[in-house]
Amino acid sequence: MPRVHHVKSARKDNPVAKKGESYYWWKFRYGGKRYSKTPPKPSQLTQSPYFSSIRSLVEMIEEQEVRDEDMLNDLKEQVRDELESIQSECQDSLDNMPDALQYSPTGELLQERIDACDSAISDIDMIDEFEFEEESFEDKYDEDDFEDDKEREEMRDQHEGDEDSRREQELIEWCESSVSEMIEYVSNCEV
Repeated sequence: MPRVHHVKSARKDNPVAKKGESYYWWKFRYGGKRYSKTPPKPSQLTQSPYFSSIRSLVEMIEEQEVRDEDMLNDLKEQVRDELESIQSECQDSLDNMPDALQYSPTGELLQERIDACDSAISDIDMIDEFEFEEESFEDKYDEDDFEDDKEREEMRDQHEGDEDSRREQELIEWCESSVSEMIEYVSNCEV
């Protein structure tokens, strides 16, 4: 991975900054200097198309604001499709190698990457669906807990509001946990 340099004030104009502006630059062992106004993302710090794709996918997951089941299911589908595409590219590369090279270290590396993508896809498919066990008003309170019908209705309304808040909080926590799991599964593909 190349070393990233931060220049606080450019001495002269360059491809991304005018004189006096700040910028970042890095250089690979083989290749030209790269410039950016913002700190480079991990996907920009590799020349490997495979690593770049995996890291871009992790970055995309991290940028998502997932707040409900539909958004999470859409994200799971998008991540799954991208992993299948990466896996397919690796499989095509392996299939296009001469038979003698398919069992070489390069061929074995491609097979490891194919297996890692397959494992991540399986793990993402296994992420549990959201489940919420609502506590019923009748289970929580007895008829003897209230002096009259008005008090019981007030408590019922409060209970329903509390349950809605609890459901929303648990849903947010579940979404965050599921997104963290997806990031972990995709990150494990970096072989």
